[in-house]
Amino acid sequence: MHVVTVAFAAIFVLFALVGAGLDIATRKIPNWFNAAMLVVGLIAMFAVYGWQDGLSAAGHFALALAGAILIFAMKLWGGGDAKFYAASAAWFPLPQALGLFVSVAMAGLLVAIGWLIYYKVSGQKVSRGDKVMPYGVAIALGGILTQLSNPALGISF
Repeated sequence: MHVVTVAFAAIFVLFALVGAGLDIATRKIPNWFNAAMLVVGLIAMFAVYGWQDGLSAAGHFALALAGAILIFAMKLWGGGDAKFYAASAAWFPLPQALGLFVSVAMAGLLVAIGWLIYYKVSGQKVSRGDKVMPYGVAIALGGILTQLSNPALGISF
């Protein structure tokens, strides 16, 4: 296990947790936060994994942003979630795109089930507005799972 790889993963996890926390607390993931995550992710990808993986991660970001904007246009998640997903994608080379997408989708299912159970147990009605599910939590969890599945970390699931 290489110290730089562990530090890279730890920085991503920190960004993911802060993004999820912002989404839970405010139901917004600010543009400045997503921009910082994007810039740090791309710089780190180039520095840690080299120019080929760095360019691949930039391509992954561009494709993820296009897909996320489409999901936003369909009103399935908010603009902050779209940008958070794309910024998260910048931390992964393009061959990991499907893994990130599937991990986020699976985490989204778990978060949705937990969210519905919470509202059922609390007796509150699920509605739009301030009670919208914070999908940034699913994006963070899926990204963390994908990051921790990096063989260089030596973690097996």
